[in-house]
Amino acid sequence: MSNSTSEGGKFSILAVDGGGTRGICAAQILAKVEEALGQQVKDCFDLLAGTSTGSIIAGAAAAGIPLGEVVGLFEREAARIFGKARFPSCLSFLWCSRYSRASLEKVLQKYLPQTVLRDISTPLMITSADISTGGVHVFKSRYLDDLGEPYERDGDVLLGDAILASCAAPTFFDPKSVGPYLLTDGGLWANNPSIIALSEAISKFGKGIEDVRIFSIGTGHTTNMYSKRSSWGLLTGWGRKKLVLYTMGLQSQASANMAKLILGDRYLRLDPEIDSWELDDTRHLANLKALAERDFTYQSKTILAHIRRDKE
Repeated sequence: MSNSTSEGGKFSILAVDGGGTRGICAAQILAKVEEALGQQVKDCFDLLAGTSTGSIIAGAAAAGIPLGEVVGLFEREAARIFGKARFPSCLSFLWCSRYSRASLEKVLQKYLPQTVLRDISTPLMITSADISTGGVHVFKSRYLDDLGEPYERDGDVLLGDAILASCAAPTFFDPKSVGPYLLTDGGLWANNPSIIALSEAISKFGKGIEDVRIFSIGTGHTTNMYSKRSSWGLLTGWGRKKLVLYTMGLQSQASANMAKLILGDRYLRLDPEIDSWELDDTRHLANLKALAERDFTYQSKTILAHIRRDKE
């Protein structure tokens, strides 16, 4: 089950953050990687991990969809997914999610194959959270079965359903029922899935820390989140949507810091500084794509060497 880039005991991971429409940044970077290497992303890594919008990218890559098509998904469909709020009242979020999940579901059905996780040979992890039990939930493709481990829970789950669960950000989309589980956005605990992917490499694939390297792609971070205010209510100081973004951003940063401390130079992260663009903002897709182009241009040698696993 080793990919073509594997060398001895080395193990390469792709980890893609959540971030709503800002996922176009990660998709564009990976599209440039595919173009430069002449290989699909799934053939460049031994394990793919994604959260929320990152699960769309990682899931599409595992299914063999060119990342250029995923960039097109964001460009053509973001306004459809995050169209008009389901109810226009400024207080509607008190009793319903802001957007209908139906639009996102239709987009995924349009772009993704109707494939169950058992039929995906590329090792893939998609994070979510089980709000019925208060626990974490990680969907996995069939690699556990290939490794001789028990694989009973996820085999019949559609790739699209796993992604819908991972994308169900609280207050943005309703939770997704998958079998007996009631699931929501994995960004609540693993917006940057680097650490859980590293844990999987060690515990399931039997790799040593010295064998693992991770290419981690964020969806942009801001240094202009909050300022002093006289009132810190949910609608005044914290801001409902901004609070969700802030919480997920903190998790991404913590995971990146831990991975860097553990792996050192074997952890490469791209996460451009952006303005405080929210998860459902569709006005800045072109700007985000341009940021991805810039980052890849300036760091292409480092990125490609990291993925190729040139000698250290």
